[in-house]
Amino acid sequence: MLPRLALLAALLVGPGLLGGGASCGSIASSSPPSAVTGDASALDTARVGRVDVPARIAPTDTLRIHLSGTVGPNGCYSLARIEAVRAPGQVTVTPLVQPPTADDQACTMAVVPLDTTYAANPPFEPGRLSITVPQRDRSPVTDTITVTDQP
Repeated sequence: MLPRLALLAALLVGPGLLGGGASCGSIASSSPPSAVTGDASALDTARVGRVDVPARIAPTDTLRIHLSGTVGPNGCYSLARIEAVRAPGQVTVTPLVQPPTADDQACTMAVVPLDTTYAANPPFEPGRLSITVPQRDRSPVTDTITVTDQP
């Protein structure tokens, strides 16, 4: 009798300890698309640790901004979109994260890395261009590049 109880306990407890199967690490399929594409107030900001940009570009080049960091503390977080705002001499890039919803099932406990590149289309004014990634509860991550026609 005791081995049967141990087997039954392993079957009932095992899936919870191992992560819950196919829904693990993703947003449940019952989530409406608007949950991911909704307004930014429902979204969180990714924690960016580093911004990589070229030292210089031409005014007609596409600027590739590589973002490294974390999307979230577990598999229920996902990168929803990247918003960019341009002003003279400035590009502000905000990676927005979809936090867990009530529909989320079991999540992996692994940190979700952020490793993505945002392409900002030309034209750019010659001179210094500041790249800023705002961060919640800490200083923004910044870098600068030179926009020039000179090789």
